[in-house]
Amino acid sequence: MKSFATIKLKLRQREEVLETMRLYSGAVGYIADEGFKAGIVNRYDLHHLCYYKAKERFGIPSQFVINANRVASQTLKSVKSNKGSKPVFKEFLSLPFDKRTFNFSFDKIRITTVKGRIDIPVEVPEYYWKYLDWSPQTAQVIKTKKGLFIHITFSRNVNSCVADGKVVGIDVGINHVAVTSERKFFSGGKVKSCMVKFKRLRGRLQAKGTRNSRKLLKKLSGRERRFKAWANHDISKKIVDSCEAGTTIVREDIKGIRRNKGRKLNFWLHGWNFFQLQGFISYKAVTKGVRVIKTDPYLTSQICSRCGKLGTRLKGFFRCSHCGYSLNADLNASRNLGKHDSMSDRVSAVVNQPCIPDDDSKTIFNMNGIADEFRDNQFL
Repeated sequence: MKSFATIKLKLRQREEVLETMRLYSGAVGYIADEGFKAGIVNRYDLHHLCYYKAKERFGIPSQFVINANRVASQTLKSVKSNKGSKPVFKEFLSLPFDKRTFNFSFDKIRITTVKGRIDIPVEVPEYYWKYLDWSPQTAQVIKTKKGLFIHITFSRNVNSCVADGKVVGIDVGINHVAVTSERKFFSGGKVKSCMVKFKRLRGRLQAKGTRNSRKLLKKLSGRERRFKAWANHDISKKIVDSCEAGTTIVREDIKGIRRNKGRKLNFWLHGWNFFQLQGFISYKAVTKGVRVIKTDPYLTSQICSRCGKLGTRLKGFFRCSHCGYSLNADLNASRNLGKHDSMSDRVSAVVNQPCIPDDDSKTIFNMNGIADEFRDNQFL
């Protein structure tokens, strides 16, 4: 099994890189225009139609033309399925690289441009040093308002885990974001409080309807998204750190969790990214040699984890009318999940290591508009 991680590094502005990005974006737009006119969306048909013309017209290396053709084909397929108009592309699209067009070392990268191969010095933060003995696979150069950045994806082989260790069930919910079968509770109090504050602030800004309020709403959505990601990272890290290699984590298959369950409950269910939390647990577990499987959570919170018979759940408490066993309902559900190991062989997919956000994304505005500083790198 392979584990993947993506790191984000700042690049110095180089005219060769910007020119390559500009020409690559032009090639994508040209191929998409030609395909749109001819009614062609298939990648291979587009290649025969535009490859030599695009290569001669824009003068970019062959691998970039092939990538441009792939992006144009995907865009045209989306336009066709949605019955949209001719696509328009940005001046600087992200520029993809593979092993043939870039090399990485600790202090520099070597990439292919329209001016040939160039070396660009880079500074690798200490946090990323643990990935330097992994194998670099692909990279993407992205231009933002803050400059040029390169995202480099690494991979390494991870030995498949044998389920010969303990089994840990994880129940996700609202009052407790996560509860493990080993009596580890991750309270949802702070999460719920922040969600309410964001909701109230959004309501006040939406009621104003001014241009500045709309700008602030856009910024607010980014802060809320980053806060949720920070909380999910923090919880998933603590859960995986408590497991040893060989452990099996059993999580819920939460497909269908967002069905209509009333306005009040919908706010909590739709407001938190439970799937993101489970994804973070999955990729962190793989790097540590912990197996993650998912199972159907049907009746896990209503069946007694001691005798296996149907009991009664009242709010956050469970009581079994047969054996008299009683405990927290979420803990009871997590223990039932821990007994479902043999019922599923579906191993969760590995996801990429998320990029560390910029320094300005460490703050979140509360209801009074006061910025609370997040702890540095606590979500990693």
